[in-house]
Amino acid sequence: TADDDLARDVTQESFIRLYERRADFNTNEQAKSFVYLTARNLCLDHLRHKSIEKEYLQQLPPLEEDPTVLKEITLQETLRILHAAIQHLPPQSKEIIKQSLNGKNNTEIAEILSVSVNTVKTLKKNAYSTLRRLLDTSSLAILSIFLDI
Repeated sequence: TADDDLARDVTQESFIRLYERRADFNTNEQAKSFVYLTARNLCLDHLRHKSIEKEYLQQLPPLEEDPTVLKEITLQETLRILHAAIQHLPPQSKEIIKQSLNGKNNTEIAEILSVSVNTVKTLKKNAYSTLRRLLDTSSLAILSIFLDI
């Protein structure tokens, strides 16, 4: 076989089975035949397993045909990274970013936090600058796609 790991596994398993049944063999020829037969059967089992695996994989829709799955996975991972970065912000900035991510505009955020709209704008600008420093460029590119930053 071209797969060295598979060859080693089959060889090892064949000799383990020989060792476990060593009392059943009276001659070296019987043991030799057993090892060859066991190795052949293990290889056939592997080929059957690969065939079944291939059949099931062909029945699954390719990931490329369902970009929503990949997009959802990417979004979830990106949001996890963003959430971790947000935890490093000061409390008020953290709250402004969370409210902004929840769709609130600056006026609504100012009312919720009882601060001026200019304070919200300044803190939001500083928070985004901090997040840009904390996140690498690839994360920022993905975030900008999903969040329109």
